[in-house]
Parts: sequence; C-alpha cells; structure tokens
Amino acid sequence: MSQVFCHARLDFSLYPIPVCSASQVGVAEAATSYLALLHRWSAALVLEITIDVSTPATTQDNNVVLLHFHGGFLLIGEKTTFPPYWLSNACKNRGWTYATDSYRLLPEADGREILKDALDAVHWAYNNVSRRIVIAGSSAGAHVAFTATASPLCPKPLAILCIYGMLDFLNSRYIHSGHRLREGVPNENEVLEEIDAAMQGANAMMVTDQLFKSASTMHQAARDIDVLTRSPGLTEKIAKEGIQAIPKEYWPLFPATLGLNENFPSTVLLHGDVDDLVDFGLSSSVASKFETFGIDVHLERVVGQGHGFEAHEYIDLDVEDCVEDRHGKRESLKRVVELLERYAKES
Repeated sequence: MSQVFCHARLDFSLYPIPVCSASQVGVAEAATSYLALLHRWSAALVLEITIDVSTPATTQDNNVVLLHFHGGFLLIGEKTTFPPYWLSNACKNRGWTYATDSYRLLPEADGREILKDALDAVHWAYNNVSRRIVIAGSSAGAHVAFTATASPLCPKPLAILCIYGMLDFLNSRYIHSGHRLREGVPNENEVLEEIDAAMQGANAMMVTDQLFKSASTMHQAARDIDVLTRSPGLTEKIAKEGIQAIPKEYWPLFPATLGLNENFPSTVLLHGDVDDLVDFGLSSSVASKFETFGIDVHLERVVGQGHGFEAHEYIDLDVEDCVEDRHGKRESLKRVVELLERYAKES
C-alpha cells in the first residue's frame, strides 16, 4: 500500500534532468515518514524529511535493503531527485528493498546537520527494514553516504556504493579557487553575498537555477568547505596550514583524509571519466587511499561518460535493451550490481 506525504519542493522546471517519483515507474510499494517536520530555516518553507521504502512482493526475511541518498551539490533536491532507476530496478528484481531519503541542504543547514539526517535514515532502515544494509549515494549524495558510513555511530553496512561522488572536499580543486563548473559564474561576489545571507536565515534560496549558480560559485571560489562547516576563512587556513587547521568537530565531514581505517566496508566507486561537474580524479584518488588501508575497493571507470550518465533514462539491466551499448555503460552498471550481489551473499 502506498502512503503519500506532502513535501515542500524546489522548482525543478529549469533543471535538465527529469524528476519523477518512484511510484510513477511502479517500484514504490510503501512510503514511511520517520522524522518530524524540520524547518529549512525560513518561515516560508517547511521541509518534511521522509524516507520512501520500496519492498517487492518477492522479498524474504532479513533480505538486503539498499538506502540511496540523492545528489544535487548538497544544495538541490530531495529523495525523488535524479533517481537511479537502474539501481532501484536491480533491487526490485532481486527481491531487495530500495529506500531513498531526503536530508537538509546547504546553505541553510550545515554539514553536521546533513550527516545527522543521514545517520538517522541509516538507523531507521537498519532497525525497521533490515540489518543487511547497503548504503549508496549519487554525486553529493555519495558524500552523504560516505560520511555516514565512516561515522562510528553508523552500523556497518554490507557495502557502500558511491556514484560519481563528491568524495573528498580536501582535494585541491576544493581548496584552491579557479576551478569552474562548466561556463562558471561572472558575478561571483554577488552570489557569495546571497549564500552568506541564506546561511544567516535572511534569504531562502528556492529556485533551482539559482542554487546551481550557488554551487558553481562555491566551487570556483573554493567556498564549499566554509559553507559545509559554517567557518568563514577555513578553506584559506587549510591552504596555508594544512589539515591541522580543521577543528576536530568537523573531522567527520572529511572521511577520505580523516576517517578511513582497515575496518571500512567493501566499497564500489562508479564514475564516468569525462565528468565535467565532479572530476573522475576524485574517485580515482579516493580509491588509492582505500587501497593504502587495505580496504576492499572497486573503481568502475565508465569510458566516455559524464555526470549523471545513467540518470537521464529509465534503465532495467535485467531486460535486454535493443540499443547498442557503444560505451559499455550497461556492462559497467551490471558489474556494479554483480559486486553488490557478491557482498550480500558473503555476509
């Protein structure tokens, strides 16, 4: 039975990727609200944090639940944004439960509040759906999944899946300014003032194209860390002094450098190698860090594919597609699913 909740939604009409609820493609059999109303720091907007849980009729007791966090630069979207249909369909076809969660967003919330929302979602799924959990996320959602998994408060999952993830905010492209997203933003200072106002609760940034401009500005001005931690000037201090400039209370937001150990769960990194929004080098460098700790990691490099390469279409990997797989995209996705199956069987 499907239960519908009312959500405050951003205007996605200007964004190039289609937004569609899971129920529209027949995969959502249940939706469960697990948190009370949370305010997005504006009297004009109330954001209900919920988790959608889709359990196929073929599921068995103590089967796998895959919890996915949406992308959007930590500024845009909610749980139905940029849905990875290939992943939800793979779960359905294997009798697994697929869950997708919303979380608070920058700049009104900070990184620790986002992490708290993610941990709440993991604990809810772990305690109410199955203790055999896979944590996954796309783009910024991969950062959310990564920080949650690295937290000592997180129950250890079977595996973690990061899809073209913003995995390391201590990478040089986030520390040093000048790295543009596509065409960049000319009125940088004006946009930074708007972001500062939103952090102080004076402005609710609600239109998607404005939020994308904010994400671009934060990236090219190297302000992501400052906004993530609510610490103006921290990025500049890190550039000058190194990671020792980071206050300890913010360490959980940088697991690639400050949160890995040999007990980290098996990890799959999926990334197109011509990604112009989140550089493939992020996944590659993080994979190398994992290997240093002896962590089981698989980096699936998808040749010739960019950001959101699998989110632009409805994909069911268990149904033969007559379209030629010229770049091996479907084969890469199939390898990822096979790895998740293996981790589930080995647990």
